[in-house]
Amino acid sequence: MKRTWTLFEIIISAALLLLGLYMLQEGISNTSARAPAIVIGGALFFTIGVMALVSAVKSILWHRSMLRDSMPHDDPEASSPQHNRGS
Repeated sequence: MKRTWTLFEIIISAALLLLGLYMLQEGISNTSARAPAIVIGGALFFTIGVMALVSAVKSILWHRSMLRDSMPHDDPEASSPQHNRGS
């Protein structure tokens, strides 16, 4: 279930990043009175997208480390056939 939310978070953050970049580009190239509001909105969406993407990547890395730590560690020396034979 957590993987679904992380994937959803990555998709949403990518959409926010793209929307923010688009709004920044439109606000900078626009000369109307609404241009500053468009630039501020674009910067806001871009910032939220970056924060969500960083959170999703940290979550993925944390889950991978937890899965790696939960797996049993095999000792290669203990499982070798030469080690199991008596001398």
